[in-house]
Amino acid sequence: MLLLLTSTSFFQVLADNHITLEIDEDIEIDEDIEIDILTIGEPSPRSIIWFACNQGDETAEVITARKLASQGYQFYFPDMLSAHFLSPTPSNIARVPTAEISTVIQHILNTTKSEKVYLIGGARAAVPVLKGLSDKKLKTPGSKLNGALLITPRINSKTPEPGAEPIYISEAGLSTHPILVLEGERTPNRWGLPHLVNILSKSGSIVQSGLIKGVRGFFYLRTEKTPEEDEMTRNLDQLIDSNIKKLENIKP
Repeated sequence: MLLLLTSTSFFQVLADNHITLEIDEDIEIDEDIEIDILTIGEPSPRSIIWFACNQGDETAEVITARKLASQGYQFYFPDMLSAHFLSPTPSNIARVPTAEISTVIQHILNTTKSEKVYLIGGARAAVPVLKGLSDKKLKTPGSKLNGALLITPRINSKTPEPGAEPIYISEAGLSTHPILVLEGERTPNRWGLPHLVNILSKSGSIVQSGLIKGVRGFFYLRTEKTPEEDEMTRNLDQLIDSNIKKLENIKP
């Protein structure tokens, strides 16, 4: 794929009593496809590529990234939808082609100063994460890509039949990187974690899972949250920090 850097903008944001460096760049990965990537935080040893259904300045993902930027993280938010004139919805984020996702990930791996890079995706945005992990070009030994954190992932390829095991997207069993899966304690999907872990580990990924106390699935994306979900959303930075550190300790 063609890859050209077409524009870059630098700015600073005051967030959580810290001034955060943010960079907005556009990369052209094809003649008709230009991807905007928002970078939050100074260069650091550890960085995260966060795929999100929502775009915008005040999303839970961006607010969380600004908090963590003051703790030694750098974040990359690729806007995979605008280039296709798609609205930021869960169904649309799952439609982005694997080739575009892996090209963006590879661009970040090639240009970042970080020694370790992790992917994050929540709810339906876990689909582009798994699509990226499935690409053979990202499986090279010695890669900076160290694994993925999936937060209440929703990766079904179709609505499951009552009583039947869910059928996941084909890319779900193609990763070789470590994966940590977090599911809400108050969602029926928690009972499917053993099956999901088994599928994700098919090609050699070491997969671990855990429950997030007191919340339903995709809790931080909900417009109507319970008090427990509100609190967990406010503390999403702590949840991510502790689980990225767990992910670091998963040895392939």
